[in-house]
Formats: sequence, C-alpha cells, structure tokens
Amino acid sequence: MKIQSSDIQMTSQHIAVKEESKSESLKVWVGNQRPDFEKMGEGLQLLTRDNVDLSQQARSATHGQGNQTRSVRSREDDDAAAASDPVSKFISVLMELLTGKKIKLTRVSPQVENVDPEKAAELTQAASQAAALSQPQTTPQQPVAPMGFGLEYDAQQTTLEAELMSFSTKGVVRTTDGKQVDFSLEFTMQRVVATEQTTSIRMGDAVLKQQDPLVINFGGTAAQLTDTKFSFDINSDGTAEQISFVGPNSGFIALDKNGDGTINDGSELFGTVSGNGFQDLAAYDQDKNGWIDDNDPVFSQLKAWTRDAQGNESLTGLKISGVGALYLGAVSTEFDIKTGVNESLGTLRASSVYLKEDGSVGSLQDVDLTV
Repeated sequence: MKIQSSDIQMTSQHIAVKEESKSESLKVWVGNQRPDFEKMGEGLQLLTRDNVDLSQQARSATHGQGNQTRSVRSREDDDAAAASDPVSKFISVLMELLTGKKIKLTRVSPQVENVDPEKAAELTQAASQAAALSQPQTTPQQPVAPMGFGLEYDAQQTTLEAELMSFSTKGVVRTTDGKQVDFSLEFTMQRVVATEQTTSIRMGDAVLKQQDPLVINFGGTAAQLTDTKFSFDINSDGTAEQISFVGPNSGFIALDKNGDGTINDGSELFGTVSGNGFQDLAAYDQDKNGWIDDNDPVFSQLKAWTRDAQGNESLTGLKISGVGALYLGAVSTEFDIKTGVNESLGTLRASSVYLKEDGSVGSLQDVDLTV
C-alpha cells in the first residue's frame, strides 16, 4: 500500500484522581463510668500535629489534689507536668508504639473534683490486666468488676484511586492506486481501586462487654437495635448499664418472676447470665419435646418486653400476641450490629423459629447487647 494523501483526526482524554484520608482518635478516662465523649466533644483526641488533650476525669487524676482549687498555670508548666505524671507516661508510650510518632501531651482546663488521685498511678498497672478481658468467654458470663479506667484508640486510613483514558480517531486515506479508506477507531481504559485500613484498640473498661437476652421478632425481619441507649441492669449486679433496645417490631422475651409488672433487671430475661438464651429457656421444657408450648407451665407466663417508636414500654403475653410455641433448636448466625459510624450496638449470635397460632412462623434470636 502506497499512501497518496490522508486526513486524520485523533483525540484523547485522561483523568486521574487520588484521594487519601486518615483519622485517629484516642479517648482515655479514669473512673468506673465512661464519659459521654460524643456529646461533650472531649477526651484524648490524636491530632495531625501529634498533640492530644486529656479528658476532664483523666486530667483530674493526674492532678491528684482532691477538692482544692488551683490557679491556672502557664502552658509551659502544664506541659512539663503532663510529661511527668503516670497517666501521661502511659499514654505517651502507648501512642509511640501505635503510631511510631513522638506524642506531646497537653493538659487543659480546670480539674474535676472528687476523683481519687490514686487512680492515676493504678492506670499503668491495670493496663497489663486488660488483655485477659479481651479473650472470648467460654464459660458462663459473670459480672466483671470495673477496672477503674478505659482507653479507646481508633485509626482509619482510606485511599481511593480512579483513572480513565479514552482515545478516538477517524480519517480518510487515499492510495496511489485510487482507493479511499474511511475509518474510525476508539477505545477506553479505566481502573478504580479503593483500600481501607482500620485499627481499633480497647483496654480496661473500654474492652467490649456484651450480655445476651433472647429476642422475638414480630415484623418478619431480623432483630434491629436502636442507636439510643437506655439505663438497665442487664447483668443483675446492682449497677445499671447503658444498652440498646430492640426495634419496634421486636421484643425481649421476659419472665416477670416477682409479678410486679416490670422487668427489673437481666435476671428476668434469658441468657444474660449463662450467655445462651436458648439454653436458659430450655430449662423450662418440662416434657423435653424441644419446644416451649402449652405443655410447659412457663409458656403462659412468658411476655414480650417491647418499646414503640415513641419509647413507650409494654409487657405483653406471648399467647396474647398469637405465639403458639417456641422452638429451642438454634443455629449460629453471627452478625455484628453497628451504628453508621461503626460503633458496636451488639452481636447476633444464634437464630431459631417460633410458631404462631395461625400456622405462620417468626424468628427468635440470641442477641448480645454491647454494654
């Protein structure tokens, strides 16, 4: 082929995008109750400049001055004091191990009264005991005494890469022998890559603790948990915990043992002590047929503890709700239930079924609530 003349047009386009984001947070407290950092906007926040601020309870422990009122010192004096006390040393060492960076601790704002100053010295020693709490529980759950401190560290790094290239050409070619070739050609190449790396560390009282009541679902769906917490003594140790409630179409299976019309603590639910709600319920299966039904005296006493969308609570008998029998067999259905910001509300452990008087079925589930 011998080209006599040609008219060629070519175009191309290239787009490349790369986005990276990184966030880190550190929350530390001293005391038996976790502060509501989300509402207060306090705690140890690890910033990009490697400075962190102490929460009020942690700061009060480092001061160790009881009810005395102290004047505000200079920033330099605060920094020097923060670098010398036990809490600050513990946090600095921990964060250097986590991030490979030197961390500067800054103490800010007045201290809180009535916090035991000995908690600061106990913090480092208590950290060595935290690993034991993070191990899976293979024995019946028992109330665990608070350790008197907590630490929450979270880091997230996300990278998104996208690239697009397009090419197109068209033209006319004439050869010496009189032929004409009209042509067009186009192609594209593209790629998208997204990566995410997360790190989460919990120590002391921040280690995830869960208690599992048995849940009955009336709406044909699996159990849902509310983001809003309520105060309830789930482990029957005399101290109320902050836990989620099930959604409006579900309820906790309850046995009002003292007949006061109220579910007083976790002892009137199933699974909060043994860790297995189906096992607790099976103890009432007198005829050993694998069902809790009208053959078992407890069936007429079982109730569904529910809350509507407005938060109004009610106790309704299962028989009144049309439930005919509860099956005690269950299979593992592990699933983490979390908030939109990836905070744990609970874990679905096992699922089963129940029969209604009209012949239809619904689901029973063993759900561990995050305490």
